[in-house]
Amino acid sequence: MSENHKPFQTVTVLTIQPGEMLGIGSAFDAAKFLSQEWPAEEGSKLSMARAIVRKCLQGECSAAVARVAFVEAAREANIFVEAQSRPAPIGKLQRWQKTASRRRQ
Repeated sequence: MSENHKPFQTVTVLTIQPGEMLGIGSAFDAAKFLSQEWPAEEGSKLSMARAIVRKCLQGECSAAVARVAFVEAAREANIFVEAQSRPAPIGKLQRWQKTASRRRQ
C-alpha cells in the first residue's frame, strides 16, 4: 500500500447487506466507498465525511480524523458495525518475567 492511501489504525467494518460485511482500512478505501458504493440516502454527516476524507488524502488532516468522520457517516446511515471487545481471558494468566542473571565470581 502506498503512503498516500493513509491507512487507518483500526479497520472500519460496514454491513452492506444482511450477512455481507466490508472492511475499510484506509482513507483511500473510504473515499472509494463514499463515491461508488455508499447507500443512496443522504445525511448531514455524509458530505462532511466526503470533505474530510478528501482533505486527508491531500495531506491536510490525519487518517484518524478521516476515520472518525467516516464512522460517524456510517453510523448515520446504519451501516457501521461496532467492534466487539475481546472476551475476558479464561484461566490463570502468567506474566513472562525477565530475571537478572547472576554474575559468576
